[in-house]
Amino acid sequence: MAAKREELLKLAQSPEDRTLLSQFLDKQRQAERYVRPASTAFLDLRQQTLCRQAMQAAGVGGWSLEGGFAQAERRVALFLPDYIQEAGQLPEEDWPFRALRLEIRGQKPLTHRDYLGSLMGLGLRRETIGDILPGSQGADLLVMAEIAPYIQQNLTQVGSAPASVQLISLSELEIPEAKIKIIRDTVPSLRLDAVLAAAFSMSRGDAAEAVRRGLAQVDGAQALKGDRPVAQGARLSIRGKGKAVLAETGGFSKKGRVNIEIHKLL
Repeated sequence: MAAKREELLKLAQSPEDRTLLSQFLDKQRQAERYVRPASTAFLDLRQQTLCRQAMQAAGVGGWSLEGGFAQAERRVALFLPDYIQEAGQLPEEDWPFRALRLEIRGQKPLTHRDYLGSLMGLGLRRETIGDILPGSQGADLLVMAEIAPYIQQNLTQVGSAPASVQLISLSELEIPEAKIKIIRDTVPSLRLDAVLAAAFSMSRGDAAEAVRRGLAQVDGAQALKGDRPVAQGARLSIRGKGKAVLAETGGFSKKGRVNIEIHKLL
C-alpha cells in the first residue's frame, strides 16, 4: 500500500497537491476501515480533476464528487463504505454538507462576492463553503455540516443589510437558471487552442497566445500547452473572456473537421 501511495503522489505538481492527494487516500481508507462515509471539504475544479486522476489510477470505486445539485461547481469527494452503493442512498443528515437559506431585508439584490465576503468575514475557510446561489431576496448556500450552526448564529448581516439564516433541505435549493449561448462549430481537432478559438470567437493564433501567457484554464487548472486535447465536458476559461463548457463532441463534417457544441456562460 505504501508503494502504491508513493506512486499516486507522483501526480502532485506542488506540495499542496501532495497534501491533497494524501487526504484523498486517507478518506478512502477511513470509509473502508470504519464502515461509514468520509469526505473531503469542498474542492475547486482543479482539485476535483486531481481527485479523479488519483482514484482512477488507484482503481478505487465507491466514491463520487457531490455538491448538492447537478450543476454545482464546488464539490466534496465523498467516499462510501461497501454497504452503500451510491451517494443517493445516504439520508440527508449523513451528508457532509448542509443547505442554508440566507434572507436579506430592505436591500437591493446582492452579488456572489457580497455573500462570500460576509462569510469569510466570520473567519471561515474557503474550503468549508460550497456554491453560493444568489436570488432576488437573498441566497442559498452550501456549507460543510460542522459550520452550519455557527453561520446560523453569527451571520446577521451582509454588507449593511440585516440578514437571517435558516436550514433548508437540499431539495429546497433554488437553482438560478444558467444563461448560456450555444455555439455549434467545427474544429480541425480537439486541440485546446482550436476549441478556445471557437468558444471565445477569436483567432487560433490569439487563443494560442492566451495559453502561452497563462490566461487559459481547463477545469480550473492553468493550461500551458495549446496542443493538449480537450475532453467532452471540460470547463474552459480565458481571463477577461469568460467561461464555457465543451458540451458535445462527435462526428465529422464533409471536410473531416470535428463537430463540437460549446455552451458559453453569459
